[in-house]
Amino acid sequence: MKYLAVIAVALGTGACASGSTTDYDPVDARRIDGAPGVDAADPDAAPPIDAPTPTDAATVDVATVDAATVDAITIDAPPPIDAPLPIDAPLPIDAPLPIDAPLPIDGGCTVSTVQLLVNANVDATPRATGWVETPVDPLYPPITADTGGVAADTAPNRIWLGGFTSASDAVEQTVTIPASTTQLVLRGKYAVATGETGTTVYDTGAIELLTTGGAVLETPQALTNVTVQAAFTPFSFIFATPHAGQTVRLRFRSTNDLSLESSFFWDSLALDATVCQ
Repeated sequence: MKYLAVIAVALGTGACASGSTTDYDPVDARRIDGAPGVDAADPDAAPPIDAPTPTDAATVDVATVDAATVDAITIDAPPPIDAPLPIDAPLPIDAPLPIDAPLPIDGGCTVSTVQLLVNANVDATPRATGWVETPVDPLYPPITADTGGVAADTAPNRIWLGGFTSASDAVEQTVTIPASTTQLVLRGKYAVATGETGTTVYDTGAIELLTTGGAVLETPQALTNVTVQAAFTPFSFIFATPHAGQTVRLRFRSTNDLSLESSFFWDSLALDATVCQ
């Protein structure tokens, strides 16, 4: 049969080729099992294609950051931050203000001081002008130039109360306080002489501000036989209220017990009203 013979021949030929022969690569003598010399370094093979060079790769990362022109930029130049601004310019805060200047009271009035007593130094003629006396003995009026006791601060007269045992006397003046008065001050000089000894109070003298009905409003001065003052001494008293618009009585008085009399003296008086006009 023609086809079977042909097939057999073909099969036989293939068996000899795989079973009896071993091929070697002529270049590196590596044993290969009939595979072509793919990995052999074939001298006749085409030269390897040049691998793509990193043509622009290096230049991509090479930025011109470090170029001289970069440093030439005024990046580090100090900006005008510290330039003086008009913020710290001196303001007229510390300029002296007229704080201590006298301010007008009650809408711009003029402040002045008025002395309210008539015959304040008790030296006017006729004697005791402006005053009302309540003597122990009419022969010895309280406003006097009599010698003895403490001499007058302003000659010739002074107020001399006391000097009698078992007696009281007084001198006073009625005064109308201006309605615009903001402060009332009594000032003057006083002296005390006594025959008493020790620290027990027996005799008293005082200055009182009274209503016209006789009620005591304030007591500017209280003296006793213990508060001896051999020479005229200044005193000043600011009333708690100005008693503006009131008519009042300013009274000087004394009281002595039954023995060893005391004397109380006043002179150079003033009743000052601070008023707004």
